Amino acid sequence: MRRLPLIPRILLVILAVQAGLFAALAAASLNAIRRDIGTETRLATETARALVLATIGTMQGAAPPDRLMAALPQRLVPPRHTRIGVLDARTGQITPVAAPAETSGGAPGWFARLVAPDPQEIRLPAVLAGRPRGFVYVVGDPTAGIAAAWREMRTILGLSALAAAVQMLLILVAVRQALRPVATIAARLADLRRGDLDARVGTLPQRDLAPVAAGVDALAGALQKAQADRARLQRRVVSRADQERKAIARDLHDEMGPCLFGLRVEADALRDAAPDDTIRDHASSIAAIADQIARVNRSLLEDLRPVSIGQLPLAAVLAEYVDDMGRRFPRTDIRLSLAPDLPEPDESVALTLFRILQEGITNALRHADARHIDIRLWTDPAHWRMILADDGKGLDPDSREGTGLTGMRERITLLGGRMSLSSDGTGTAIEAILPLSQPL
Repeated sequence: MRRLPLIPRILLVILAVQAGLFAALAAASLNAIRRDIGTETRLATETARALVLATIGTMQGAAPPDRLMAALPQRLVPPRHTRIGVLDARTGQITPVAAPAETSGGAPGWFARLVAPDPQEIRLPAVLAGRPRGFVYVVGDPTAGIAAAWREMRTILGLSALAAAVQMLLILVAVRQALRPVATIAARLADLRRGDLDARVGTLPQRDLAPVAAGVDALAGALQKAQADRARLQRRVVSRADQERKAIARDLHDEMGPCLFGLRVEADALRDAAPDDTIRDHASSIAAIADQIARVNRSLLEDLRPVSIGQLPLAAVLAEYVDDMGRRFPRTDIRLSLAPDLPEPDESVALTLFRILQEGITNALRHADARHIDIRLWTDPAHWRMILADDGKGLDPDSREGTGLTGMRERITLLGGRMSLSSDGTGTAIEAILPLSQPL
């Protein structure tokens, strides 16, 4: 299950706490309101009872007994939170006593049901001259109190909700401000993950996060140093391998070459001095074998290290190889475009660029049946760039990359560069990028 981000989780916790406090405040307020309304209604009922008894007592001598019950409703004024009704025993009718009109609105039914007190009713018999004349009913009516309590509670809860909203907004602003350095640290870590080892967090004003920022910057510095060390090590690996190949090529040329030449001379001399055809045939076979070994030796020398690398400028070596391939394969148009004023690379880079050119042309001629091959070599402020494109049939999507391309990719990677290959039905393109300056 995916977890929410930090800020929404913090806000949800605060919202839950505020909702709990809000519910507790509402519950406590409802209990207090119900208690207060019950007390007010009870006191109002007691007051109305005393008022009714006093009014009946004052009317006994001021009105005829048979008219007292009819006049009593006009003389009574119900106190607040009560209703009064007069039952005339002679007529059997209940006459309600008019109460002052309430000008304010009422409360919702659910609120009234929550805070309404227990019903309170008093029945007072009216006895005049020893005869019962009827009854006066006093009933508690908390409607006005409930309405007033609703208005007051609505105001309090509204202000509380507004305060909670303002508090949430202020907390959100404060949390975002506090977590902004965390976003900066996360962005720098993402830069490091993408390979930008120059990314730094820098100094943060928050003292709590300053050690984290310093740790990230220290990690970036350590990674940068490790990358530089690795690049130097890879460079040394390539240089050492090139030196070994150069030494082997020198030994093959200096040792094997003269031996093969001597063997060829001796075979020719044996053939010329042979007394019969059998010996001459054996001498000719020895000479042929010596020639074959010489051809293999020259091929090995070319594979190990082209003789011209390190002795001639790179542009001249590449141009000479392209011209030679053009003469050997006249049906294929091979074009080499070199940027003017190319710097001279060191031997490792020069050998790598030559091998890219060699491998690309060989593959285009051998596997793609290309009729046009275009090679471009130039530099930007930080890299050597070479693109070799042909119009051949392209690579089969299911085919695996050959050992030659794989070896070139590994060599380019060791030198801190990268190689990309794209192919479709219209041809193949190889792009190689190498650092212009190599780490010491």
